[in-house]
Amino acid sequence: MSTAALDEIQELIQKLSGELGDMSEAASRHIDDLHVAVNNVASHVLAIEAVLSLVAQKVEVDEAEAIKWIRDKTAAYAEDSSESSAAEGITKSLLGKEE
Repeated sequence: MSTAALDEIQELIQKLSGELGDMSEAASRHIDDLHVAVNNVASHVLAIEAVLSLVAQKVEVDEAEAIKWIRDKTAAYAEDSSESSAAEGITKSLLGKEE
């Protein structure tokens, strides 16, 4: 193999290496952005849970109606509608009726 061919291969490898580095940096930035977004959503959900929990202490909330609402809204996605979902457990927790 000629020196020119080896130089060309080396140049292509260096170019590929640089592009892979750029892709890695972009992926890392996207992961960081997703992490921030997930933390944002989690913070909002926690704040809403806090407020609703306090409201539920002052206002009568029918647990069965809340569970029915959850099951109605998630029936199309539920594998087994007879099993409790995480949302149902959280509902019970917010209403102070943890099992």
